[in-house]
Amino acid sequence: MRGMDLSVWLTNFRELHERARRRLHTSDERALYLEAREQLARSLLAAQGHNLQPGASARRSFRVPKGMHVDVSFRAGALRSRTLDISSGGFSCLMSGAPGEGTLSGFVLWMPGQDEAPVVGRARIVAATPPSEQGNQRVSFTFEDVSDEDRERMEMLIFDLALGYIVA
Repeated sequence: MRGMDLSVWLTNFRELHERARRRLHTSDERALYLEAREQLARSLLAAQGHNLQPGASARRSFRVPKGMHVDVSFRAGALRSRTLDISSGGFSCLMSGAPGEGTLSGFVLWMPGQDEAPVVGRARIVAATPPSEQGNQRVSFTFEDVSDEDRERMEMLIFDLALGYIVA
């Protein structure tokens, strides 16, 4: 996409996104919107230097920086943290003494906005950095058990945030 084309495309996408937020799409518009959302996510992933795994959804892989309260519970107990970034496929946060990769946890992700219900489900640790001098490590989770409705709410938030970062 060239400069002017990108600006026009983004304007059209913003309009589609706003209509999706208000649930005003026809089924044809909805299909067009989901396709455009995937295209934008692919472009932003490429701009971030990330390669998409074959068959993976860019929408589920694309992460945006966002600090949100998250309560994570393991067998040993519960921890409260703040997300570093989120996608509709998972999140990462700082933790002290996290269990190893592959560990399943319950989580409650507190969505921004007073009227927003939290996203509740199960997530699996897929990566963790070595602990810092303070003992914190970045821990990445993938969602194992999240409703389609909650995943859609997260995608709307993620694209709201992404559009807020894009000046065009």
